[in-house]
Amino acid sequence: MPPRLSPARPRHAGWWAAAAVAALVAGSLATGVVGHATVTSPSMAPTHATGSSVITTRIGVDRVEPGDVVVFEVPQPWRAAERERAGRSEDSSGGEAMVKRVIGLPGDRITCCAPGGLLMRNGSLLDEPYLAEPPGDLLNTTYDVTVPPGHAWVLGDNRRRSFDSRAMQARTGASGFLPLSSIRARVLFGWP
Repeated sequence: MPPRLSPARPRHAGWWAAAAVAALVAGSLATGVVGHATVTSPSMAPTHATGSSVITTRIGVDRVEPGDVVVFEVPQPWRAAERERAGRSEDSSGGEAMVKRVIGLPGDRITCCAPGGLLMRNGSLLDEPYLAEPPGDLLNTTYDVTVPPGHAWVLGDNRRRSFDSRAMQARTGASGFLPLSSIRARVLFGWP
């Protein structure tokens, strides 16, 4: 009786699949479609603690939504305000990018604070389970802003330790609105 032939997997199919995945990942990193960053401040804790790594993507930066965590190039007025706040004459932080959560987009009205320290967007209370501390425990500056065209309102998850839209809005003659054109990437996920 002749030997039976059965469809067999090529001997190196697993190796080729792994090589293809590695090439795809390398290509994504090389083109900037997917990127990596290290968080350097406590402003996004506990979601992304100091020293944690995040994987980012440029895909969809033109379609960010409230709740998205984004990486943005720090606008010059924000840099100058942060230097002044820290008592530095020069920008020694090396921080040309920040990671924050998008709270409002063009046309959104953001109000702080409803009873219990809760934020409101367009008259509805925001559920923010990602906060480092319950909203009622925060010492919030009150504000009622409407996000202008081409801008966003961004806040850190660790509101006590975050230099964000609130800090800029509180400055005389300053605007807390972040230009959407400053957003470089969306955070996909992170790890400690």
